[in-house]
Amino acid sequence: MFTNSTIMKRILFITLICILAVSCGKKSDITTIGYLQIAQDPSLDNAKESFFKALKDSGFINGTNIKILDNNAQGDMSMIPTILQSFISQNVDIIVTNGTPCMISASQMVKEIPVVFTVSFSPKDMGIKTVPDNIYGVYDSYNVSKFADLITSLIPNIKTVGLPYNNSERNAEFSAKRIISELTKRNIYVMTASVNNTNDIINAGNYLKDKRVEAIIIAADNVVNLGQGILGKICCENKIPFFVTEPMNSAEGAAIGYGISYKHWGYQSGLKVIDLIKGRTIPEDEKIVPLKNMTLLINNYTAKKQGLSIPDSLIKKADKILH
Repeated sequence: MFTNSTIMKRILFITLICILAVSCGKKSDITTIGYLQIAQDPSLDNAKESFFKALKDSGFINGTNIKILDNNAQGDMSMIPTILQSFISQNVDIIVTNGTPCMISASQMVKEIPVVFTVSFSPKDMGIKTVPDNIYGVYDSYNVSKFADLITSLIPNIKTVGLPYNNSERNAEFSAKRIISELTKRNIYVMTASVNNTNDIINAGNYLKDKRVEAIIIAADNVVNLGQGILGKICCENKIPFFVTEPMNSAEGAAIGYGISYKHWGYQSGLKVIDLIKGRTIPEDEKIVPLKNMTLLINNYTAKKQGLSIPDSLIKKADKILH
């Protein structure tokens, strides 16, 4: 026979086991976000900073009511699936990708966890025919027509443009083809230079310089962006106007930056994450949306060194001017 003391001990033990089981099965009130960025880059970092600002503005603070697993692939494409698999294994609540290659991999690998992408072209533009239901994001509609208008307004009768790009990167190839198609319609020949890694950039820049191109442009290319300062130096030394489709990159040696604001981009993507954290239902036509507003940034100092004259009419339209 069991004594009253033994029975009480067993009851307490069983109760403790039940409490532990319930605690283990209960989901934490803290939302865990797995954040993955393709590389360390000023534009991508601007988007990241604004993304976290959107969360903070809505009261979501890392370490308080959200937990952020911050990862950067450092430009190594092979690291992307490894990091994503780590997020899946840790059963994070939401995955955020910064950079088109990260979005593409997440669309292929992640089946259950919601994925919000920023600084990327749309999944369909990147060849993903059936976009998974768990994918959300904000993408660049890439208005190359306005970009081409800007170039031709500043360099009338321009005939040759240089474009260094990495054709092994899907977003770089997509954006290069769009720009080449648009400029070709205007009877402007686009001379390309292959860039496989940042070590190739100086050779690509010198090759285009020796071919006497009348301007150099950069499309949406993660590899080339990392070496933009090298191209800027070559352009300044040889009076070649340098245009980029990422506005903030004008500070890195370009005369003109015209495209989507990465700060606005990151913030809008952050709002998508907030909706998911709060359990809001996002309508199908609002899950993946384009950004349309363009930002014009002029680097007056660099433009002068590159022999480019900026009219007052354009300066008045600029969102920001660097001197």
